[in-house]
This record gives sequence, C-alpha cells and structure tokens, in this order.
Amino acid sequence: MSSTKILDDNEKIIEIVWDSKATPEEIDSITKEIQTYAQELGGYFDVIVDMRTVKVFAPESQAKLVEHQKSLKEFGMKRAAVVVTGTIAKMQLNRTARNSVHTTETQWDNYEEALVFLKKS
Repeated sequence: MSSTKILDDNEKIIEIVWDSKATPEEIDSITKEIQTYAQELGGYFDVIVDMRTVKVFAPESQAKLVEHQKSLKEFGMKRAAVVVTGTIAKMQLNRTARNSVHTTETQWDNYEEALVFLKKS
C-alpha cells in the first residue's frame, strides 16, 4: 500500500512510499494529501520517495505519475530524492521525470543517504 506523510516539519520533508500496485486513484489520493501538507509547510518542501519495493508500474499508473510530479512542482516542491533499486523502475522514473520536465530529482540506492542529502543541502 502506498502512503505519504510529513516526515520532518523543521526540514520541510514529505515522504512518499510507492507500492508497485499503485493505481491511478491511489496516486490521485496521495497527490491531494501532499497538497494539504504543502500548505501546512508554508508552500515549499522537499520529498523523499521510497520506491525500493517497486519493480515496475502499470502503464496507466505511469501516466498518472507524470501528472503527480507536475502537481508537486506546482505545490512548491523544491527537490525530490528518490530511493529506487529496480532497473525497470529506474528507467520508468527517468521517463516520467522527462515527461513532467522534473529536473530536481536525484536517485539513491540507500534511504538514509537520500535523507541526509535532503537535510544537509
């Protein structure tokens, strides 16, 4: 099950955990939650995205992720540190980032390192 939460109020970091079976409706729901979090955090934030369990997204979910990324940028997202280990998921992620013109994304193999990057930058 995918989920999202404010991970760190002081550093303004929102966490998203994606599941391989994320449906377009689930992606929409998480996008709406993040819109609320963005307002609570003052209109700008960073995101840590945990995709360690994702091997591949369904095509309809992939298309919805492009909209999701565009929305997050509109909500005030500055950077995204994405923890991804699956080769196909990485390829899909790169395509999604290109399609959403999302240039502030970094990819990581390790969750802790990704979090340290967001907190010290």
